[in-house]
Amino acid sequence: MRLSPLLLSASLVLGGCASVNVKKTCYGDGVCRVERNGVVSFEGPPDKVAAYEGKAHSDADAQARADEAYLQAPRRPATEPVRVVVIGPSTEYPDLVPLTDAYRQMLEQSLQGDPRIQVVPYSQVKLFAEAKSAGESSSMFAKDQARTAVDQPLTRRLRDGSGEVDVVVVVHLSTKKVSGFVGNKGGVGVAEVNNVVFDLSLSSVYRFEELRHGEVGKSSDSLAVAGIDKKGKTGSGQLKGKRNPESDRPALVSAATWVKSTSGQLGADMPSIAAAREVRQKNTATALQDAPEWMKKLMAK
Repeated sequence: MRLSPLLLSASLVLGGCASVNVKKTCYGDGVCRVERNGVVSFEGPPDKVAAYEGKAHSDADAQARADEAYLQAPRRPATEPVRVVVIGPSTEYPDLVPLTDAYRQMLEQSLQGDPRIQVVPYSQVKLFAEAKSAGESSSMFAKDQARTAVDQPLTRRLRDGSGEVDVVVVVHLSTKKVSGFVGNKGGVGVAEVNNVVFDLSLSSVYRFEELRHGEVGKSSDSLAVAGIDKKGKTGSGQLKGKRNPESDRPALVSAATWVKSTSGQLGADMPSIAAAREVRQKNTATALQDAPEWMKKLMAK
């Protein structure tokens, strides 16, 4: 019988101590999985806790063997591409949400043209990207939270689940106020615009290490000006407008250049595509033992 976990999360601040992040997942059999600052333990009836701990150790050992197998496999030749998937962009800014598809298309277009880079459609790995690993969440999908960065559970799911991705890039959008001096014969002042910030988080799926990069676009949805004219009179004003995403294309081209360069460098330390598939096939049986039915069907393909 599959148990439905109840997820409880809390961030506790103890007097005089640093913040302690606690995530607690309680199952229907009386056992709770507790994660404190990344350290996992179990609470509940001793016999059941012992069973959970034994399985956790077994899973960790299997994962460590899989990690080592990928690292020891024959390396990838320069003639084979590095397969890159873009996740996002995500954002908490409502005015940027309608532009995410346009930005995604621009970034993926900018990744084309390099024989060493192969863009993997997000739809091809969507289930694995949006699923949650043990202890991460009680739900299968993360539609309620925007992913802002890569993490090791994500890279492992894509490596061991889809098997068709080498590098994961997560894109997140925010805004930044950028100001500068303006002036002419009539006076001087300061102008401020609200630009888009593109934050990229990247990692290889074979050896997790988060690498970050940021770009600031040129589009703005407002222009605020404050200044003084030649007669000494001060004034200010603000104009609201519609953001033009095409103005941000140069920033995304620059971001894509970083992704291609970084992915190419990581490619030299990756297993060949055939070797990676062989390792995945050998580990599939173990990985499928406790996987959900939807994942079993996908991984069995």
